[in-house]
Amino acid sequence: MNKPTETTLIRVPVKNLGLSPLNVRKKQGSGIEELASLIASQGLIQNLTVTTQTKKGRGAAKFEVVAGGRRLAALKLLTADGRLSKDHEVDCRVVGQTEALEISLAENSGRENMHPADLVTAFRALVDNGLSPDEIAPRFGVSPLTVKRYLKLANVSPAIFQLYADDEMNFDQISALALTEDHALQERIWRDTPEWQRSGSTFRRLITDTEINTRTSPLARFVGMEEYEAAGGSIRRDLFGKEGEGYMQDAELLESLVLEKLNQVVESIKEEDHAWIQVRTTFDYSDRAEFSNVRTIWREPTDEERTRMEALDAQMEALQPEYEAYDEDADESGELYQAIEEKAQRIQDELDALDELLAIPYPDDLSIAGAVVTVDHNGELRIERGLIRKEDMKKLPKEHGEQGRAGMDGAGEDTPKPVHSEKLTRMLTAHRTAAIQAALMNRPEVALAALVHRMALQVFSKGYVSNRIVQVSIERPYLKPDAENIEQGRAGRAMEEKRQYWRERIEKAEQGGKSLFGWLLERDHAELQGLLAFCTAVSVNTVSGRENAPSGDVAALMSALNLDMADWWEATPENYLSHVSKDRIIEVVGQAVSPQTAQTMTKMKKAELVEAANTKLSGMRWLPGNLEVTVMQEEQ
Repeated sequence: MNKPTETTLIRVPVKNLGLSPLNVRKKQGSGIEELASLIASQGLIQNLTVTTQTKKGRGAAKFEVVAGGRRLAALKLLTADGRLSKDHEVDCRVVGQTEALEISLAENSGRENMHPADLVTAFRALVDNGLSPDEIAPRFGVSPLTVKRYLKLANVSPAIFQLYADDEMNFDQISALALTEDHALQERIWRDTPEWQRSGSTFRRLITDTEINTRTSPLARFVGMEEYEAAGGSIRRDLFGKEGEGYMQDAELLESLVLEKLNQVVESIKEEDHAWIQVRTTFDYSDRAEFSNVRTIWREPTDEERTRMEALDAQMEALQPEYEAYDEDADESGELYQAIEEKAQRIQDELDALDELLAIPYPDDLSIAGAVVTVDHNGELRIERGLIRKEDMKKLPKEHGEQGRAGMDGAGEDTPKPVHSEKLTRMLTAHRTAAIQAALMNRPEVALAALVHRMALQVFSKGYVSNRIVQVSIERPYLKPDAENIEQGRAGRAMEEKRQYWRERIEKAEQGGKSLFGWLLERDHAELQGLLAFCTAVSVNTVSGRENAPSGDVAALMSALNLDMADWWEATPENYLSHVSKDRIIEVVGQAVSPQTAQTMTKMKKAELVEAANTKLSGMRWLPGNLEVTVMQEEQ
């Protein structure tokens, strides 16, 4: 080999190359494996810049790389794993020692990564040339899924893609819009969504509003994606989400699969001698209100049971020092804390099971009691036993029946006919629930009182109560089945805005590597109270199918909030007028406006009457009885 001169371009075996101390990039960059794959498939596109080795040794001439350190690392990786021979030669530009430092600095300055939109376009061009994602991926050191994700972006509306290329839209936004292949829908969602709401989570919700999220839907988790697809169901998959997530598009098929599995369970519990068994795909708080529990009496635990309870209480108390000594900083994975929690949960589950054994049901109640087979909020099978339907209460013997009806039903034989249907009553009380939630989330002091009230009821209830670590669960009611337009109401919008606010803050913290608990520890008192208020508000549920004024607890909460439902609800055709009779509409106009005005509307047809009443009632702040509340006076 001729002695190289300055700026000579020569070919040098990889084994004769080393990193120069003059190379300004001291920290090795990332993506070496990806770069190695690119070199393996395309060759070394850009030559290395080297100087001759300053210290001469025995053997072949050596060269030091002053510009191209990442390329050198990728080449060394290829030779180490056998994809390239150590004698493989690459183009090198030889420069002098005096200019080496300046050249190294120049190469590592002023560089800008390619815009992802350009990468999308390039991958699309390769596919158009006949390459599949599986063929493209190894050539560029990425996974086939990464290629498919970029190709998914190439299929969005050209107008949407141009916004992304012009940096008027971020990656999260365009990847969410890519969930649908409907270009018109993509453009309409972007155009019609207020700028402050243009987030990926908002777009995903708008696109998949009528579909079932396999990650969050209890029914989807209960059936499973494999069983659903095997039955012919289609799933909209989010390539940018986690593996195994998607949106089931056939709600009717999912429902039928759930019912099929639940009915199989019915066959297995028939021998338990229930008076009746119902199957329900959902069984939330409002559904539960349709039933009463069998009455029970508490028996004293046996010596063996008492001994076991005391032992479990001691085990629970022994865990307290572990909680107090827990060091979050030393438990980055969270495994230690999870182990403590699992141990506490096992103890708690056994205590709960022993508690249930102490409740003895009345034999008369058992003769009419049944079970509901359903799915819980975690997507697990749930069997509610010992339930009595309200219409069966009259079957109880006279000596027990009156007491049972008074305690369990709350309604006498002379109860007047309801003004509103059960469906309308549930709609009205769903709107009441939404309003209470919206008001409560901004009143931390009332939320705290409501939460403590709930805990105190559990702690000081009759029956066996042991010293246990406090456990509180939040069950979020879903109001849409009872009030279809609940999300468009003022309360619904306010709750969604606040939910989005907290969700984005928590997700940002988690993306920054913080655990939720660690992030909460850093919040000030006001922030914690705000989040407490929102979480408590979300759990509120006053939905009922029974026609009555707000119960004492509901009235007390509304009174504490100074809640006037007229600030949140107004009678419209959708939420009231179309659901009641002509006589009721005329009665309402007579109450809210005047008897004279109502009299002029008596001969109108229903549709005309609804529209006229809608106009007359606008701004009148009229409320049906079950939305009104009398401010409660303090006891003297």
